[in-house]
Amino acid sequence: MTILLSTQAFAVSVQTNGRVEDPFSSESLLAGKDFTIQLTEAERQLSEKFSVQLSVIGKGDPLYVWFGHTGLVVNDGRDNRKIMYDYGIFSFRSGFYKSFIMGRLLYEVWATNAEARFRQTVEENRSARLIDLQLDPSAKLELIRFLNFNTQTENQQYLYHHYYANCSTRIRDVIDKAVDGQFRTWALGQPSPYTIRQDVMRHTAPYPFIDWALNFLQGGAIDKPVTLWERMFIPEVLEQAVLDFHYTNEQGKSVALASAVQSLHVQSDSSVRPPVLSTYRPSTIYWFVGSTAAGLIVLIMKILSTITGSRGLRLLFRFLFGFFNWGWTLATGFAGSLLLFMMLFTTHDYSYWNENIIFVNPLLLVMSIQSLRIIAGKPKALKRFENLNGFLALVTLIVMMAKVLLPEYLIQANWQIILTMLPLYLSNAPLKFERNRKQKESSKRRDGATLREDSSDFNDL
Repeated sequence: MTILLSTQAFAVSVQTNGRVEDPFSSESLLAGKDFTIQLTEAERQLSEKFSVQLSVIGKGDPLYVWFGHTGLVVNDGRDNRKIMYDYGIFSFRSGFYKSFIMGRLLYEVWATNAEARFRQTVEENRSARLIDLQLDPSAKLELIRFLNFNTQTENQQYLYHHYYANCSTRIRDVIDKAVDGQFRTWALGQPSPYTIRQDVMRHTAPYPFIDWALNFLQGGAIDKPVTLWERMFIPEVLEQAVLDFHYTNEQGKSVALASAVQSLHVQSDSSVRPPVLSTYRPSTIYWFVGSTAAGLIVLIMKILSTITGSRGLRLLFRFLFGFFNWGWTLATGFAGSLLLFMMLFTTHDYSYWNENIIFVNPLLLVMSIQSLRIIAGKPKALKRFENLNGFLALVTLIVMMAKVLLPEYLIQANWQIILTMLPLYLSNAPLKFERNRKQKESSKRRDGATLREDSSDFNDL
């Protein structure tokens, strides 16, 4: 128990080594490439036979495609082929789940038939658009050569990261190289209206419990100010940036990167998948109201289990009280244990230094056991359960005060989590309710009960 009570102290102060260095990162692979070389006349004529497009695909049903997808399409005019270069390929085989849990998931870039991929997109009822990229001849030819180099077996894998290295950021980096770094320079000068967390919540808000879980598991690293460059981990943000961007070409003229947009498919029946929110809207108030209502119900059950005259009703309310508390403590206890594991043993760097571990941790699993013991009528179980809730309520209130007094240091946007847990802790904190004397005496005469026979009631726990 002492170790569990000290979880708050050591978990928040321990951080693993962080992100694993990837020898196949964009920076590593692009570092030695030159997209501005002088072309021979034959190469210039060859370049004119190709065109490059950005493919942007909307969200799908599984969680891993809620944020959409993107790829680069190369049109080869020599034989009318369309090849899609896709940085989002992974397999559920070969230890996928273990790698995912540990934060060491490998993705690959593949060259596939673009027409077949678009047919699949239509079958999945996902929106699809193509944006023509206007590039200098040398940049276009070298970009295609790089993509072919990147799809070679020895070069095609990379270490995936949700925000720093995914299907969208890898293409962002290639486009930036093709315009001689001007894309990055421009994007770094564009402040973002949202943090990474807020951008994520625009996609997850229609799914409250998944939204809550993702917010809970991610620490303050995703609440720092970012620019448009960092936001381009989302395909639709990359798309809009490409549409807005102008660069100076090899002739010294300012040209638009995007020259045309083609819509291949418009998603129908949007009620199947709620659309992405156009603006960020926090859901903290809804969770607070819901949690407060749940806390009041718990409190009423606790009172009724004590003051109700009928022993049968007292047992019923005791069961309901214990069962409800068992449910939420078990769920949050597992969540706290998962977070602690991610903080200490994985390379999921966005979970590090997570304030939530202070007031949602494995201690809740002990509380879930106490809830079951309350149902079973075990002596002292209620007192222990109340004391643990009181302790976590106090800890949560301290965290709240610290965040108000030190907002520049405690930047994690976790009020949704705090105001979900606090009402539950407070409603279960130590608070005595006793039936009046007449009720006690009447109950004893009616049931012929002794104090020992009433030991299973809340008054004697």
